[in-house]
Amino acid sequence: MGIKEQVLERLKTVMDPELNISIVDLGMVKGIELQAKTLNLTIALTVSGCPLRAKIESDIDQALQDLEGFEHIHLAFTAMAPAELNALKQRLGAQRAGQINSQPGMPQHHSPEKPDAGGINRLPKKVPNIIAVTSGKGGVGKSSVTSMLATSLQRLGKKVGILDADITGPSIARIFGSSEKPGVKDESVLIPVDTKSGVKILSMNLLIDDEDAPVIWRGPLVNGAIRQLYSDAAWEGLDFLLLDLPPGTSDANLTVFQSIPVDGVVIVTSPQDLVRMIVAKSVGMCKQLRVPIIGLVENLAWVSCPGCDRVILPFGPTRGAAVAKDFGIPFLGSLPIDASLAEACDAGQIDRYESKAFAQVAEKVLAARRG
Repeated sequence: MGIKEQVLERLKTVMDPELNISIVDLGMVKGIELQAKTLNLTIALTVSGCPLRAKIESDIDQALQDLEGFEHIHLAFTAMAPAELNALKQRLGAQRAGQINSQPGMPQHHSPEKPDAGGINRLPKKVPNIIAVTSGKGGVGKSSVTSMLATSLQRLGKKVGILDADITGPSIARIFGSSEKPGVKDESVLIPVDTKSGVKILSMNLLIDDEDAPVIWRGPLVNGAIRQLYSDAAWEGLDFLLLDLPPGTSDANLTVFQSIPVDGVVIVTSPQDLVRMIVAKSVGMCKQLRVPIIGLVENLAWVSCPGCDRVILPFGPTRGAAVAKDFGIPFLGSLPIDASLAEACDAGQIDRYESKAFAQVAEKVLAARRG
């Protein structure tokens, strides 16, 4: 048996961590070449930037560690083209395809406006509309936007929940004034906490004894917690589930996009000089992972003049609409700096705050999901 055949045989023992199928059987092994004493391997992941890449790489090294015929391994990773991914789904059949396709039941060919989210999504779809709220950086009011979007959708007659996926910096429970521990049924299913406004929430602050204690966890623990807050919780029966993501484009965000069947993303930014770069990071991540973008929200953009009808622009002209146009994504609106909103969040009374600007954003999000 030649060296290529031996390598291929060894690689049959390397399983995709989520599908539990050999990477050989999945067609992920794209190249085996021996040059001098270096074995060059090319592996095609189901999506670029897969958070499980490190696990696959480690398993490959272990499978080939005592194989003779070469001294070094050069491992290169690529991503499957959409056509390859669709062919794989068809070959695996309906049941397995549901683990790859983040939007079960959708046809194999999608319009550019509603692309199929990439990656392996083993977790089932529990809610018709799952929307991630993200930002390229912190400090833009992402959690308050998530909370106001939830309460605004609730006022429009929708049943809404929030999964606080910012495990190390959770704030959703405090904003809603909730401290009750989640219930448990059947010994393993978490019951999301009902807030005063009826929005159901799960946040790490509700699961630890001291909400002021820091959650100092490495990436794998954070990623596992996010998956559990979705998979082990009774979210069924909601119309919308909002995911409040940590800022940036971290491993936790990858876990959400590849493990939870997200229907779309709302990007939150603020009117700063770096707004274009910040939005570019979020847009780039969504496009790379083939997750639809519902639109851009520009937060902290303006202030109503006390005692007059003027609008003050503390950071200069707003840039949100222009940046959204440049990136070819919908602009959902500009939101104000409002001291009463900050007070409501600090007091845990977000349900009492109302804003026409926030209501308009919610209506646009609802219209986008209907369309």
